[in-house]
Amino acid sequence: MKQQLKSLQVRMLLPVIAMTTLVVTLLTVLFSRAYTAMILQQEQGVNEAGFEAVSNSLPPLINRSVKTVQSTLSDDRVAAYARLQFSSVQDLIHARLDCRDYMRSEVGRNEGIYGILCMREDKSLFGAMPEANIFLDDPEDNPLPEEMTEQILKMPIGQMSWFGPISGSVLQGFENDNTPGKVMMAVWKSADVRYGDCYAMLLMDESIFAKQFTALEDGYSTWHIFTPDNAEIYHTGELPCSDPEKLIRESNTGTVFHNESGERVWAFSTVMEFPSWTLVREASIENYEQVIHRVRTTVALIALVVFLIALALYRLWLRKFMRQFNTLREAIARMGEGKLEPVEADPYTITEFETMQEEIDRTCLALDRQMDTIRRMEREQMEQENLIKEQERIVRELATARQIQRSVLPNIFPPYPDRNEIALFATMDPAKDVGGDFYDFFFIDDDHLCLAIADVSGKGIPAALFMMLSKRILEDFARLENSAGEILEKTNELLCGSNEADMFVTVWLGILEISTGRLTAANAGHEYPVIRKKDGSFEIFKDKHGFVIGGMEGVRYKTYELRLDPGDKLFVYTDGVPEATAGSGEMFGLDRMTAALNACGDGSPEDILGGVRSAVDAFVGDAEQFDDLTMMCMEYKGPDAE
Repeated sequence: MKQQLKSLQVRMLLPVIAMTTLVVTLLTVLFSRAYTAMILQQEQGVNEAGFEAVSNSLPPLINRSVKTVQSTLSDDRVAAYARLQFSSVQDLIHARLDCRDYMRSEVGRNEGIYGILCMREDKSLFGAMPEANIFLDDPEDNPLPEEMTEQILKMPIGQMSWFGPISGSVLQGFENDNTPGKVMMAVWKSADVRYGDCYAMLLMDESIFAKQFTALEDGYSTWHIFTPDNAEIYHTGELPCSDPEKLIRESNTGTVFHNESGERVWAFSTVMEFPSWTLVREASIENYEQVIHRVRTTVALIALVVFLIALALYRLWLRKFMRQFNTLREAIARMGEGKLEPVEADPYTITEFETMQEEIDRTCLALDRQMDTIRRMEREQMEQENLIKEQERIVRELATARQIQRSVLPNIFPPYPDRNEIALFATMDPAKDVGGDFYDFFFIDDDHLCLAIADVSGKGIPAALFMMLSKRILEDFARLENSAGEILEKTNELLCGSNEADMFVTVWLGILEISTGRLTAANAGHEYPVIRKKDGSFEIFKDKHGFVIGGMEGVRYKTYELRLDPGDKLFVYTDGVPEATAGSGEMFGLDRMTAALNACGDGSPEDILGGVRSAVDAFVGDAEQFDDLTMMCMEYKGPDAE
């Protein structure tokens, strides 16, 4: 018992520890979130200032450069070169020298311009850069990427687009310390009548961006510029961005991730109006995380001191509490021994121990009532177990009955593989474990085939027993009598004489003469048969109905005759088919049944029954099957069938 009391003390201490840990964690999380929100707000201010500075300085510089190039290209010296018809080698040399000197001087004295190029519509280039001149009269010598060239040639007049970045060594044909790694191209179509149509190209190198971002250096920010297709133009960090899509996607979300250098950063971005480049700023959060770490450590130390003080106070309180608890334990032990006298106790507080003795006194009565409840529950549990066993026995017996019922019906198809004159297939699906529907077929002799389908009133075990009796009587009389009507009359008389359960059965019975196709039949209150002539459609044959079998003695049944030709088909069924009901309460009906038959009328009897069943299932959906569903289909192929 002492060990249990010590365990109780430990368990009572656990909530104090859990509460202290929860408070420390909550304070740390709240501070981290508040500090992060403050830093994000501060960084947004830095972003707005930086984005505004770049957006206000870079586009005007680019616009001035574009206007300068447009003015340069309209000069007569360039126009004279473009108009030159190359009448002699000397004229060509002088024109090139004249244009080269002029364009190179313009490139050198304008900030932000790395080079000027012109491309004719045949893809040939001419122009100037600080260390190279381009006079490529052969379009095949054009160093620009083919895809870029094709995009430029498709540009309309008046539109300006940006292409690149592209390495300066591609344009110059060589690389040295002064060759820029990335060159952007502003391209527009110039249509000047003085020297014909061509595409003007302003080349700008990385130096123009470096000047713009010098004033924005703060020691913890990295800037990137991307084209609309996410190609990086410029970056201030040591490493270029290997995944621009991810960087742009993560920007402005407040998500912390690792950049190319492995630093944990935030990212912010904006899209410039002209050119439509994406400007991205990475801000390192290393300094901020150090502040958060120090604050978390301080909060943890303060919490530890508070916890130790609370623990000391808790131990003082626990001593007094355990004294009262021991008194309670002794009282409970006395109660277990049958000693229910009141125990003297000095409650520690009014709210905790004032009613302790009354609870102990009421425990005896509660225990007695509890024992009565337990005994009653044991009896109910035993009854429930017996009920479950009885239900399991009934399920097993129903399964056996269903198996016996199925074995009574013909279930091997094709039933007569050596008789090519007919094709036959039948199915029976009961609504419950066993059903009252049945079908039957058998040869009375070599030339006469008996077909029967029936529906017993009711469902379940009684209907199944009456079904088996009716089936046996019908078969016995069919082997003795030649007329379908007489077979039904004899069966009715025998069933009426011993029908104490007042059950009845509807029957359609037919006898087919194989050699001639002559079908004699009689109907005892059953559904109309459906007949399909060869190459025709299924149609309901409304024969004359007699009274049900087993309902009244002395009933006479009329025999009628049909003629089946080779290729004709006969379909008989129980009312479970047209009366199949959907969840809305609507029945399947004879019209849907006939349509389903005609949809697969050219198929075999098995295909036809499968098609009708699929149509019924699709119509009914998830609704419960209400009645037994039985069908039989026979195709007469004639005595000469092979």
